[in-house]
Amino acid sequence: MSRSAASLGLLTLLLVATVLPAQAAAVSTSDVARFSSQPEHVGTASFARNNSTVHHENPDDVQSEGDVSELEQWLSGRLSSQLGSSTVKIEQGQYEKAHSVLGDDYDDLLSKYVEVSRQTDGTADDKTAKTIRDAQRSQRQYVSRVQRYRQLYDRYQRAKQNGNDEKARTLARKLERLQKDIDRSSSNLTTNYNRLSNRTNTSTAGEMGRIRNVTQNISSQQATVRKAEFTQTNLTATIRTPNVSFFDPIRVTGRLTDENDTGLENQSIWLRLGGNRSQRVRTSENGSFSLVGRPAVVSRGNRSFRVEYHPTNGSIYLGSNATVQANVSRVAAMIDISNHTRRVRYNDTVAVSGRVHARQVGATDVPLAVFLGETRLGTTRTGPDGSFSFNTTLPADVPANSTAIRVAFPFRGRALNALNATAPVVVESSATTLTLSGTTGKTRSVDLSGYLTTTTDTPVADQQVSILVNGTQVASTRTDENGTYRISLVLPPSLVPADSNATFAARFDGRGKNVESARTATEIAVSGADDGPLDSTTRGWLVSLGVAALITLGGFFLWRSDFGGGDADPDGRDGMATDVDAVTESDDATTDPSVSAAAFLDRARSARDAGEFETAVEMGYAATRDRFDAVVPTATSTHWEFYNACREADLAAETLSTIADVTERYERAAFAANRVSSETATAVIDAASTLVEDGA
Repeated sequence: MSRSAASLGLLTLLLVATVLPAQAAAVSTSDVARFSSQPEHVGTASFARNNSTVHHENPDDVQSEGDVSELEQWLSGRLSSQLGSSTVKIEQGQYEKAHSVLGDDYDDLLSKYVEVSRQTDGTADDKTAKTIRDAQRSQRQYVSRVQRYRQLYDRYQRAKQNGNDEKARTLARKLERLQKDIDRSSSNLTTNYNRLSNRTNTSTAGEMGRIRNVTQNISSQQATVRKAEFTQTNLTATIRTPNVSFFDPIRVTGRLTDENDTGLENQSIWLRLGGNRSQRVRTSENGSFSLVGRPAVVSRGNRSFRVEYHPTNGSIYLGSNATVQANVSRVAAMIDISNHTRRVRYNDTVAVSGRVHARQVGATDVPLAVFLGETRLGTTRTGPDGSFSFNTTLPADVPANSTAIRVAFPFRGRALNALNATAPVVVESSATTLTLSGTTGKTRSVDLSGYLTTTTDTPVADQQVSILVNGTQVASTRTDENGTYRISLVLPPSLVPADSNATFAARFDGRGKNVESARTATEIAVSGADDGPLDSTTRGWLVSLGVAALITLGGFFLWRSDFGGGDADPDGRDGMATDVDAVTESDDATTDPSVSAAAFLDRARSARDAGEFETAVEMGYAATRDRFDAVVPTATSTHWEFYNACREADLAAETLSTIADVTERYERAAFAANRVSSETATAVIDAASTLVEDGA
């Protein structure tokens, strides 16, 4: 498929809303009308284009990179306009409207912008998409904080009018903190507007001016509240020696006074030691204090340490702080394991305990990471004397073998340094049982379910179960917390003829785990006439996958993974449709042959950084497809056909396992109803990187 054809296919899906349902990822009819007939500067806000008006072409003629660029400009103009409209509402005090302008419609436009930007080379438009999203998030946060400030200020005024001074002071303290948060939000938002202006050639001066006016108004208002309710304080702090370490603690002395230099007694002073660690003391009669803290997780070298005074909500005093400087040296520590699990199998408890110390001085409140082999089981923290304990149940993904439990610092270059502590552990394997049963319905539908357990009836959760029909893998699902899986299939005539028996198999691959592989099969009679034209819901699914070519095809394969056992998603987002027989773009329309695997990986990383996790998974999968294009027959279209072809090509077991992992995660991301997480996107990118960049 040529690049221009791919661009045309995507833009047609995005622009021609009358071809497919409204719930698909396409620009609405009214959007098309505005895109075709209105100049770019039309909008609800004062965003002014520095470039000349672009006259757009008929969407059917959009094929070139320039055409895609024009559509990007139109979409970014719409998004910028809505940001500008929101700032007007903020200035007018219409906070709900300011929020709604940046709601679902904005998200929809932004998703279309991301789709279009995928058709261009380079990463500039990916960065623009991230900037637009960052501006949206910053502005929504800013609106929320401003609205909250106004509401609290009204309550503060009512408390003052009612003579409730204690409540008024408590509210004033909250207003003080909120005003500082608004200042930070305003700064972040201004930064995003500057970036937006630079990336889109759009003037944002008016919008930044409105944000600045609102922020200054709140700052002025809070200055009045501050003067009426609080007394300023002054905190002085001196460090005794500029060279410190875990053995030579930080020793700080100082004094807390009011604006008349009167010492404040019995007030809390904090020394911040990094990593959420701190020391606290109370001031004496004349306001003086002395603090001692051992640096443990602070980075080595010259460092600043904050000394802070935090008054209570009802106090008449304002907080204050001071900073001291010190050079932090490294000290060698020891991690001792005193007790640990010797043998363990799936779902048994893995436990380890011990102590962290330097010359027998316990290291308090230090984080530790616990590993079993190469698998990170979790983290814990040391207690007051440096002791620690950790326990968890053994997950299935730890390989069965003789290995070691390892306790380590999850950082480097800090005040404390220690070698990892290890102790031997034997991970035993557990045999498993896999069941499969099915019921048939009308029109070729088959509902399959089963469970995966150990032979001692312990459920094996969150594991992939592959489904095969007559020996061909067609789908996969995962077990829930009870070890149960469910999946519904609608079978095409090419796979199972009407009114015939089919062999259904479920397969669990236990390679690299401590639960063993299992397989089961059953024969089910499939009845029902051949499928006719696709209904509107299925068409919506097809568009969401970018499979325009399938609209005219008669036979298709549809699966739905149902983890909760409830009804199907009424929007059809939990479905998938592909043609098993035809050579089409199918679910892999993103694998444009003019783009290299490395370029797909770059796009995946850019999408992940922009928060577009589903796109990142799709690009990571596209990189995998491109990497093995030479060994996979051209007739392969669906993702599981691609995997099966790789398996038949006698690739290395480790490579095949990585391809399976990418394929399974892509399937879940593309066709399941749940949102894709950052962790899933990163896992796909990392796996694809080992295939593409490491030359698997």
